[in-house]
Amino acid sequence: MGICSRTIGQCQCKVGYVGAACQFMGCIGGESANQCSGHGSCLSMRELGLENIDTDGLPSPFSYGSDPNDSATWDADRIFGCLCDEGFEGYDCSLKQCEVGVDINTDDDSVHTCSNHGICDYNTGKCACFAGWVGTDCGNRRGHD
Repeated sequence: MGICSRTIGQCQCKVGYVGAACQFMGCIGGESANQCSGHGSCLSMRELGLENIDTDGLPSPFSYGSDPNDSATWDADRIFGCLCDEGFEGYDCSLKQCEVGVDINTDDDSVHTCSNHGICDYNTGKCACFAGWVGTDCGNRRGHD
């Protein structure tokens, strides 16, 4: 995933690849200061797995790549991705998160971006509410409490 420069004796990696032989899939941005759009940390799949939280808010009991004989997790230390800072999302942490809320039109208690009643502008992190809906999370009907 790179080109060998015989004059300097080093590989010049294609975008998204790192390592002396361009053998790792890295985070977007190349240099560490630019990785993850400056809004996150570049971690290996193994490290990202340790950040996994289950539905009870507890660390997941599964440790990605902990079994070296598991062919399904061979990439634990070879593929890297972004763990975004709070308020940011996306594969490269470049998107600003919008407010979330419960969709009052369903029996579902889970939260949704803009309460399913608007569109998130990921450049500003603000919801653009559909007609008849108001609030920072678009969770209130216009004219209702």
